Amino acid sequence: MSSTVKAGRCLRWRWRALSAALVALAPLSARADRWLMEDSVNARFESNDNFALVPVSPGTVNTLYVSGALDVSRQLENAVTRLKTDATAVRQQGAAAQNRMDGQLALTQSLSDPLNTFNLALQYAQDFNNLVTNADVTQGQGRRRTATLSAAWSRALSERLSASAQFSADRTSYGAQLAGAVGYRDVAVSGGLSYGLSEVSTLGLQASHSDYRAADDLNRSKTDSVDLSLSRPLSERASGSIGLGVYRTASTAQDLRLACPLAVSFCNAGLVPFVVVEQRDDTSRKGLQFKASYRWRIDETTDTSFSVARQQAPSGAGTLVRSDTLSLGVNRSLSPTLTGSMNYVRSRSVFPDSTNAPSPGRSLFAVLLTKQLAPDLSVQASYQHNRSDASAFANGARSNSLSVSLNYRGSGIDASR
Repeated sequence: MSSTVKAGRCLRWRWRALSAALVALAPLSARADRWLMEDSVNARFESNDNFALVPVSPGTVNTLYVSGALDVSRQLENAVTRLKTDATAVRQQGAAAQNRMDGQLALTQSLSDPLNTFNLALQYAQDFNNLVTNADVTQGQGRRRTATLSAAWSRALSERLSASAQFSADRTSYGAQLAGAVGYRDVAVSGGLSYGLSEVSTLGLQASHSDYRAADDLNRSKTDSVDLSLSRPLSERASGSIGLGVYRTASTAQDLRLACPLAVSFCNAGLVPFVVVEQRDDTSRKGLQFKASYRWRIDETTDTSFSVARQQAPSGAGTLVRSDTLSLGVNRSLSPTLTGSMNYVRSRSVFPDSTNAPSPGRSLFAVLLTKQLAPDLSVQASYQHNRSDASAFANGARSNSLSVSLNYRGSGIDASR
């Protein structure tokens, strides 16, 4: 563990040096501003009996994760610039071991005045597609890279009424491990109104349009949707939100097929060669989509949460899918320095217009204990059970893992000019 601690200290001092350099390079003529920097280092050891989550496990894999995160921001009276980055080095031992580097880099800019707020964000991320909460469950575990550009604007029209607009453009690609995965581009625009029914209750209406295009240009889908939402407290300890909407998706798929230019008997006899022709299929579908969440604080030490959602989502299968997600969580403070949590997450994707297509699903059950050793140092122990569903084309798979991690959060830097 000594080498891990040394690596963490090295990362921490490098990030602080970077932050100090950014402060020093700021224009001397700039208005009074505030620079903030937060850094953290994490080391985690995990033992997993089926790391790749395949039907037949090749054996136990032991993994060491060493990660660091840096969050630097510059705050003016009406503007905030923020750079956030994290990186995780993964080193494995055992059958089918893989070494890799995961992480993300995000740059955001926000501007505001008494009536308007504008946000712009650029993000690049690489992961292993192994987190159930945001995994593309149509694919297995393997490298996934995503670049995202997004912008949002909101304006207060009155004391209770506000308007907003959003834009996002995503580009996703997959590694060679996922041989059947197809990269895609997804562009979405939306706009809506929000009305405050009271100081704590809000009614919202939103319309959106998205354009999905597979990287091989064989499938393109355009979706229009309208959603109505309501969020409000249900009691002093409970709150909830619900949204219900309708969507319509128009898809164009192109297939390459063999055809005989004459009677098929000539081609079967070898007298005339088959030729490749392109066939275009246009389809349209519509349906309901929803999302709901509920939080209940049972007592001073125990919180529970529940959420469920159904929506149209882009996927690496070369098409839009219907994505259903469900999550349950319980958090409890066992002592002033010890907390525990249990979580269950379920994600399932359904392919459109194909009764014989598989419906991939993933689930996760996790138990976590966190002990605060000092204000900036904590240790965690966890158990996770992952499961993937069986389908017409693949058997189901299960995995169990135990892990322990050490987390350090630096004191950070708060500098004003």
